Amino acid sequence: MNGVEWYWNIELPEHFIVEHPIGSVLGKAKFGDYFCIYQGVTVGANFKNSDCIWPEIGDNVTMYANSSVIGNCRIGNNVIIGANSFVFDQDVPDNCIVLGSSPDLIIKSRTEEDIKRRLVRIWNFDKI
Repeated sequence: MNGVEWYWNIELPEHFIVEHPIGSVLGKAKFGDYFCIYQGVTVGANFKNSDCIWPEIGDNVTMYANSSVIGNCRIGNNVIIGANSFVFDQDVPDNCIVLGSSPDLIIKSRTEEDIKRRLVRIWNFDKI
């Protein structure tokens, strides 16, 4: 009906924004607070042996258009995942911008303040 596939039993955080939901797929990952997605985003599992392994996504994570986080990933707090980026079975530290594709991700460290400044149009952190 809305061009999205979100598992019926996912637990989204108290604060989340879906800027353009068309084409998004959200699986049973652990989602941190202040989660934001754009169109075409995928958060999904990877199977190892017979185990289904879902990502863990920290607080204040924004996933831009057509980005994916798949499998055994821990995405830190205050992370921006750039458009068309693909994170697969790889951890991402706090306070950074992620570009490219696993296993050759480009991870640009930033301060927490810089990440929040870049996302001020989404979240007004001065009032939170």
